[in-house]
Amino acid sequence: MNNFSVIGAGDLGTRLTHALVEKGYGLKYIYKKSKYDNSAGPVTGDMASMVRESDFIFICTQESRIAEAARSAASTDPAGKVFFHTSNSLTSDELSPLKEKGAFTASFSPLQTFAGNDVNSIGGDLFKGVYFLAEGDEPALRLAREITVRLGARLLVVDKDKKIYFHIAAVCASNFLISILKLSENQLKQAGEFDMNVLLPLIRQTVNNVETKGVDASLTGPVRRKEMGIIEKHLDHLEGEDAALYKALTDFLFHSFP
Repeated sequence: MNNFSVIGAGDLGTRLTHALVEKGYGLKYIYKKSKYDNSAGPVTGDMASMVRESDFIFICTQESRIAEAARSAASTDPAGKVFFHTSNSLTSDELSPLKEKGAFTASFSPLQTFAGNDVNSIGGDLFKGVYFLAEGDEPALRLAREITVRLGARLLVVDKDKKIYFHIAAVCASNFLISILKLSENQLKQAGEFDMNVLLPLIRQTVNNVETKGVDASLTGPVRRKEMGIIEKHLDHLEGEDAALYKALTDFLFHSFP
């Protein structure tokens, strides 16, 4: 199976398309439109032709539109084709209309974040070392294994009922991290319009500590030392949402590291 198409060429879909093409897969179509017009491949509105001419199809739409895309593709002749969707929070059940028509289906989603639309930053090594979650039909999982090998990525075949916990973990590690860094940025501005560059060495070392020592052994600072005076002094200098987030995170740490 070498020829593929993509439904939903946004940030993830476009990056995945470029990576697959660089690794030797043949792009047939991008369905409807590309966020980056003409940057990835031919655009079509003919769902039947796309399904007929593709060996496998990635559905990379927003989560709320995956089921609709699956129903639309199921109205063609999808038997024997492989369909993936790339949502970390949803399971292969979203593709059940296709499965009922004889297609092989799986959720196949990278634990990675994609920000911005700079096509020049897109490369075939973008997914190197990245973990992909997968669950679904065995023929689809076999193809998923082949794709991750070509991409230099890693495959985690997961329990469908437990997949949501990976998504929660990913949101905490990405979105919530950005929230915390925004809190840090706010304090740097209070100190005199400094930017995040002054904290990048600290951030990198913290991530390195987590990689080499684990999460529990990487906690340092006043919470680890139980220095309530410093924490109270910090709270005296914080207001509004900044104070609320700082207190909530401190309470969480105290409960997690008694």
